[in-house]
Amino acid sequence: MDEQAFHACLGLCLLGSMCLSFIALALGTVAPYGRYSAVKSFDMSWGPPINGRVAWVVQELPSLVGPLVCLAYSGRPSGGNALLLALFLAHYVNRAVVYPLRIRRGKPTPLGVAAAAFGFTTANGYLQARALAAPWARSVPVDARFVAGVALLCAGAAGNVWHDGVLRDLRRGGGGGYEIPRGGLFEYVSGANFLCEIVEWFGFAVAARTPAAWVF
Repeated sequence: MDEQAFHACLGLCLLGSMCLSFIALALGTVAPYGRYSAVKSFDMSWGPPINGRVAWVVQELPSLVGPLVCLAYSGRPSGGNALLLALFLAHYVNRAVVYPLRIRRGKPTPLGVAAAAFGFTTANGYLQARALAAPWARSVPVDARFVAGVALLCAGAAGNVWHDGVLRDLRRGGGGGYEIPRGGLFEYVSGANFLCEIVEWFGFAVAARTPAAWVF
């Protein structure tokens, strides 16, 4: 019961921090990351620059390692819980291992941005793993809602990987500036890769139906 209370409190804290971050962004705060990176100078207000590949690994790895550590202590889940956790881990195998190796010319990332992402993935990895694999976790029924959620999750994951590839291919020409991506959902939205990831995690929440998944 003590861990359940901590788990719920951490979920609320994560949700609150995301709301505060949204307010800050809506008021004009811009993190010097990706397309917002300075071209000729580096904004040191967010900390010193670190290698783009290293930043990706460090900031995404907790959502891969954390659940594996949780599984080592609590045993293996079964049924729908096991499948959802496996799909969660598969996403972060791509994000923390495969994707950084495929980056062509990743821009330096401010330490503060990477640290913020590290904090999120650490908390979220623990939340999702324990919600599905803790001794007190509820079994997820494999029903029509589960199948629909997993279908959304897989479609979103495939779209996310494909649109990430479009962005990566923009850098093949050797230009150093920001280019507008074309093709797929980029014809309709500017952040197609992010939209697909939103669909992915919405499907995860539909299938898992845990408070932690809906916070995510």
